[in-house]
Amino acid sequence: MTEYDNFMVYELLETGEEQRVEANENNLQEILHLEQVFVIVKEDVRRIFIWKGAKSPVRKRFISSRVASKLQDELIKNAAFHRCKIVSVDQGDEPVEFLKTFRLESMEVEEKLEDMRYVRNIEKDMNVIKGQVIDDVSTKKEEDQEYYSPALEEMKSKGIDVSYKTSQQLSPSHKSIPMKEYKSATQKLTKSDQKEVIRKILANELPNLYKRQNLIIGESLYGAVSKITNVFGEDVEEKEWEKVKNLPKGIYSLDNYLCRIYFNTKKGIVDALEVLKPDNSSKGKPEMKKTSLKITTDDVSIDKKILNIDIPENHHRENLIIGFNLYGVISKKIEIFGEEREEEEWTLVKKFPKEIISLSSHLFRIYFNDKKDNVDAVEILKRRGNNNSKTTSSKRNLPKIPSSND
Repeated sequence: MTEYDNFMVYELLETGEEQRVEANENNLQEILHLEQVFVIVKEDVRRIFIWKGAKSPVRKRFISSRVASKLQDELIKNAAFHRCKIVSVDQGDEPVEFLKTFRLESMEVEEKLEDMRYVRNIEKDMNVIKGQVIDDVSTKKEEDQEYYSPALEEMKSKGIDVSYKTSQQLSPSHKSIPMKEYKSATQKLTKSDQKEVIRKILANELPNLYKRQNLIIGESLYGAVSKITNVFGEDVEEKEWEKVKNLPKGIYSLDNYLCRIYFNTKKGIVDALEVLKPDNSSKGKPEMKKTSLKITTDDVSIDKKILNIDIPENHHRENLIIGFNLYGVISKKIEIFGEEREEEEWTLVKKFPKEIISLSSHLFRIYFNDKKDNVDAVEILKRRGNNNSKTTSSKRNLPKIPSSND
């Protein structure tokens, strides 16, 4: 049964179908890519936004209103949602309503299609044929009751202007920011995709004196569940990997564990993180313990929250894994009035190694979200001055996946 949330994001595919992507309101701007079209549902403000990147294909723009209308009907019928108003949003010409709803800034358009008038005209023609016009300033005023939004009414009562305007009417204090080249890498895997990733990991041989403890795929934590079946008087034990529910609360550190990161270079994402525990004490005593660290409740993205947390002594922050995305740091040296200063900037890693990367001398911090029952992020920290930090990669072919008859 399909699950529906008050906030959902769908990416339009070349096939004309829509695919739900894993996203939250804090990282929305990170997944909006100039070559994509997204349908964004925000039920609490009674809106379905169609966001169109400046270089998105004409076909995707053409079918976007049909997809949004179909989704609107589906949500009313299957999820008892209110009827949501469909609003068209063009990159670089976003309505203030859209920007304020998600606390975004207008995205500067550096490249765009040659004839945007043609694109917008076929969109309008398509909607007239369908008997629906998407939020155009020239259309007749719609009945307020049909799209009554408590959240918008609350914003109005606080004196916030939520009237329909384009970003060109923004005050000078709202500065446009360049569109970042982020890929839509936060897609939500289907159950069959998840099983395929797990099969791929389990087919990989374990290092000597290590046992597999947990898997992190996207925002989900998986653990091994032993099941015993009595077959003609004999107990047969089987082990299955299932998603862990009722996750702990807070930030946990993993020390003296071996972690293997599986990359998917075709999709440009991190497939999974495999946590391996040593079987003997010669590898160092493995410790998993809850830290006393507290994450801020401010309404900012998870990466910004993590970067504001203190790191342990003699360590430096090397990478972040958020969902299927890997983030790395860029060091820059800036000269200011004759003095050189070093700054760090975090960015989404676009090119991955082809191999499976093993990290044996790093400290991992796992950020659990007990309210959503998921893993918000994994932070990878490296000890300073430790030249023995072992990073290995596997170039061999994975062994054949054993069948149920093996």
